[in-house]
Amino acid sequence: MRSLSFSVLASLVLLTGLTLSTPAWAGMTLSGAPKLSFFAQGSPGFLDIEGVTNTMQVADDGTTITFTVPMSTVSTGIGLRDDHMNDEFVEVAKFPNAVLSIKKADIPWPVNVGEAAKGTAAGTFTIHGVTNTTQVTYTAKKSKTGYHVTASFPFDISQHGISVPSYLGITVAPAMHAEVTLDLASAG
Repeated sequence: MRSLSFSVLASLVLLTGLTLSTPAWAGMTLSGAPKLSFFAQGSPGFLDIEGVTNTMQVADDGTTITFTVPMSTVSTGIGLRDDHMNDEFVEVAKFPNAVLSIKKADIPWPVNVGEAAKGTAAGTFTIHGVTNTTQVTYTAKKSKTGYHVTASFPFDISQHGISVPSYLGITVAPAMHAEVTLDLASAG
């Protein structure tokens, strides 16, 4: 067998060392309590509905970051509306989680504390057992222990097999969006 030249071997070692030492590639975990809001509008009239949760799991396999939210933890502040959402529309007994996945390489993670990266990345959003692509607008700011992230993305519940909610003459628009604020710690 041929042996690798010293310069090729040194380059591979250097590249491997840089890849493994870069904080964004070392693995991310959730740090502290996140805030995730789902926003919807109702009509007639101008009715804004916000469903909020502070419960989320983050998984990082080295190439993709996956954010999982148990939908039963989302609260609009009105119990009857939450019951209708959970039981009749989202059907949390059959489809308990909403999941957003983003490729880590699609985000230019800042390296120095205080630096921020802003942009849009393609992601996949799964709710009600149906996965669709979405565009995630984000800001990732480097902190001493990881990243402070704010992000938002649109979705249409009718494209996820969710019936358009209507109750007592108020109909919810199928086009919605989500906003999240969270801190990610570098696990490595």
